[in-house]
Amino acid sequence: MIRLSNNAARAMEFTSFRKKENITDDELLLAVLKFEAAISKQNGLIFHCLVRNYDNEYANVVFGESVKDLKALSKNFGHLPEVRYFFDLIEMQSVKIEYHEIQKDGFLVPTDFSCIEKGTFSLKDVNNSAEICRISENIENEYLNTFENTQAHFIGEIEDNLYSEVIFGKTLAMTKQICMGYFGNTFCLELLDIADKDTMKLDFWYLIA
Repeated sequence: MIRLSNNAARAMEFTSFRKKENITDDELLLAVLKFEAAISKQNGLIFHCLVRNYDNEYANVVFGESVKDLKALSKNFGHLPEVRYFFDLIEMQSVKIEYHEIQKDGFLVPTDFSCIEKGTFSLKDVNNSAEICRISENIENEYLNTFENTQAHFIGEIEDNLYSEVIFGKTLAMTKQICMGYFGNTFCLELLDIADKDTMKLDFWYLIA
């Protein structure tokens, strides 16, 4: 995990993947430390960490001052031996890259978290897109921030009518429990009501590097 600045983040890259079967966790962890050192010179880069879920998938989570800064990573550093070696450990057909434009002013990546909840969804009616930020702020102020576990929260836009809700938590267990509480909270139900339930995907990732 590296933190290069405390600037406000406007974008998050979430790149999930599986490692090759013959690669150990220790090999991957050592490679990611070298990978972090290699990319740390990128302008506009704020933060990087590696997370894992219960399906043995991994994800690079990178925050930047803009999507442009994040997309420049592969162009500027893809040729370096440390970066190429890291990608040699990965099943490239498993790689999925998402760029999330953070729909919140002044978002700061928290310093004290152990897990990330990432949900994605589309809207039943695209005209409701103007309401997302208001609903998100209500969820944060009236529900999520009533728990000590919640460290940060934002709504992201991935592409046209594809959004994300991302929550940083102190512990995985408590973050999951809070998530289940959405179904009984008035402010959270407002978001669930405008989301197309057939498009909703939810996963939990825990910090490993």
